[in-house]
Amino acid sequence: MISISGDAHGWQEHGIENTEQFLAVNWCGYQRLQTRSLSRNREHGRVDFQLIYITGGKGYFRFQDETVEVASGSLVIYAPGQPQQYSYYAEDGTEVYWIHFTGYGAYELLRQSGLLEQSVYTVGVMEEVVVLFKKMIQELNSHRPLAGQLVTAYLLEMIALLGRRLQTGDEPGAQGRHPDINQMIAYIHEKYSDNLSISELAAECSLSVFRFIHKFKEVTGMTPMKYITEIRMNEAKKLLSESSLHVKEVAAVVGYDNPLYFSRIFRSTVGIPPSEYKKKFQ
Repeated sequence: MISISGDAHGWQEHGIENTEQFLAVNWCGYQRLQTRSLSRNREHGRVDFQLIYITGGKGYFRFQDETVEVASGSLVIYAPGQPQQYSYYAEDGTEVYWIHFTGYGAYELLRQSGLLEQSVYTVGVMEEVVVLFKKMIQELNSHRPLAGQLVTAYLLEMIALLGRRLQTGDEPGAQGRHPDINQMIAYIHEKYSDNLSISELAAECSLSVFRFIHKFKEVTGMTPMKYITEIRMNEAKKLLSESSLHVKEVAAVVGYDNPLYFSRIFRSTVGIPPSEYKKKFQ
């Protein structure tokens, strides 16, 4: 068995509860079963949360009177005090990442992310989550200044990514099916003030305009032009509220040659003219 772990404290089987910090990581690790099987039986659970992420093989988890086979790409979450009984078998070649965490905000954070409705979730093998686990293990073992804060930040990001996967209903690997669209989204954020042509953006992805719009909407929930407009309006609101630029100047900065057209789009999007919006912050 390969086992790599990092800890903020010396290992304690029943965990550590921290009610003074919003969120804190106690231990984090990775295991790959090769020649040895592994079982855990904590009748009274632990005092902290545990999140288990299976990225290879499978595991067997007992909940109440039922044993459930949990496949790769699945997430298991144990709340404090919840009995823990599970096994991994060497012949399955199981690979698993795990983390124990606590904090007065942990329960609400998981609830908001939709991660307290059941014990097992299917999320797929998310490379970005695996990377965060590796970063956390590395930081916990580094004992460098502010390692705890960085690890907590990584955990927050990980929970948000997992929650987004569940709440958007994306199939595992859905984002990976559209690398061309994801690259174009990044390009749009960089070039939003340019005179962007939907047909040219589609051509860059080697797609017809119809197919490009369909795929773009599948990923973002809106058409490319609406997406570009929202970026421009958000930037315009920021400039109008935080800078001394006049409406005409703001229009030019965010990509509109015609300030009257900009004002019309701004009003239809925000609800008031840009000049009135600016007055609110003067």
